[in-house]
Amino acid sequence: MVQLDQRVRFKSATSIISIEMWERFSFYGMQALLVYYLYFDVAAGGLGLDQTQATGLVGVYGALLYLCCWAGGWVSDRVLGAEKTLLGGAISVTIGHLVLAGLGGKIGLAIGLGCIAIGSGFVKTAAITVLGSRHGEQEGDAKADPAFQLFYLGINVGALLGPLLTGWLSSRYSFEMGFGAAAVLMIGGLGIYAALRKPMLQSFPLEVKKALLRAQNPAEKHVISTAFAAVAVLCGVLLYLLLTETVSADQLAGALLLVTIGAALWLIIQPLRHPQVSSEEKRKVLAFIPIFVCSTAFWAVQAQTYGVLAVYSQERVDRMVGDFEIPAAWSQSLNPFFILALSIPISLWFMRGSRAPRVKIGISIGVIIAGSGLLVLIPFVGMPLAPVWVLPLSVFLISLGELFIGPGGMAATAHHAPRIFATRFSALYFLTLAIGMSIAGNVSKFYDPTNHTSELRYFAVFGISIIVIGVGSLMVAKKVG
Repeated sequence: MVQLDQRVRFKSATSIISIEMWERFSFYGMQALLVYYLYFDVAAGGLGLDQTQATGLVGVYGALLYLCCWAGGWVSDRVLGAEKTLLGGAISVTIGHLVLAGLGGKIGLAIGLGCIAIGSGFVKTAAITVLGSRHGEQEGDAKADPAFQLFYLGINVGALLGPLLTGWLSSRYSFEMGFGAAAVLMIGGLGIYAALRKPMLQSFPLEVKKALLRAQNPAEKHVISTAFAAVAVLCGVLLYLLLTETVSADQLAGALLLVTIGAALWLIIQPLRHPQVSSEEKRKVLAFIPIFVCSTAFWAVQAQTYGVLAVYSQERVDRMVGDFEIPAAWSQSLNPFFILALSIPISLWFMRGSRAPRVKIGISIGVIIAGSGLLVLIPFVGMPLAPVWVLPLSVFLISLGELFIGPGGMAATAHHAPRIFATRFSALYFLTLAIGMSIAGNVSKFYDPTNHTSELRYFAVFGISIIVIGVGSLMVAKKVG
């Protein structure tokens, strides 16, 4: 494959990084408002759901989004090609934000979140593929290119700034204004991509351009039509069940958890039973199981920042600084802020060669640190309001744990994948996010900020359970190696 020079690479990367940054800006801006929109009274502009139902739905939504990454991969490989999947996903996200801002109510919520989940899953999958296609076949080439660093930076910049803007607008004006701002931001990102799309595609060698614009393993028309019809019917049934309240958020969260666990078990068992997978590869698959459990446990904690900890920010924290009340939604910017602040020092620590912790040990340590992020809230149970610095401390520890687990988990998934299952096995990492968020949605019903005993039990049991998983994994890692 033809290699692109650095100038052309930068030019072609600009549009991809731009649309991903604005997509994350609008997505996290919307998500910062979601739980409040769900449980605030109708008089306050919300939908008036029970608090536990609201946090459960946030967990369901997060899990669905990562399951949509699978769908995005299939559509890219077998239907549209990566670049059209990226563009289609961005359009779907834009429509979703517009529906949330303009339609409102439960119907607007269901349609809007559905469009955003599908679109985000498509963008998340296709953007990496398009960005990676800028490289040739030399493996070392991708490692040296700064575009992926800028790509990750764009994600976190968007995640940091989005909640600050939409949180302020929603507290000052209305939820619709906040959702509308997310829509405007996404329209701006889509406009930038549309303006740069043609020169970006022209910057690719012809064979790369063809690969991006066409499905690499095209499915037959009847397979495509059957798949899309099945998805449409499923979405329609789910929409009907939710709007008629035939299925509760708790039931949906439980069903989704079973589905994601079943998918994960299938992805693990399949290579263990396949005759073309060697004994050494099967041993590596089994060795991946503790890593899978650790990653799942961590994402169950990290997902609390969108649900339970968002409620905690609204109901349990003294957010007054002088005469200014910090919008509760601003707590959603804490995680990307700490990720940006800590990334360089943590990366330098992991680059110490033999003195750096092994991946399995690093992941175990990360789970222990993240679990302690919930325990630091315990001393403030029973107080009328917790000090303003308490929640940032909790999120700081969770974010620190993420920097041990996120990169290490992705690397470990690739390292433990059998050769003939390389792509499918890598989906296990996204399933840890889906399962973790499903767990967060299921357990959030036990949190009650108005009941001191409930709050104490929630943070203690959840935090200690996560730490026990981390300690157990650490012991296994030290013993097995």
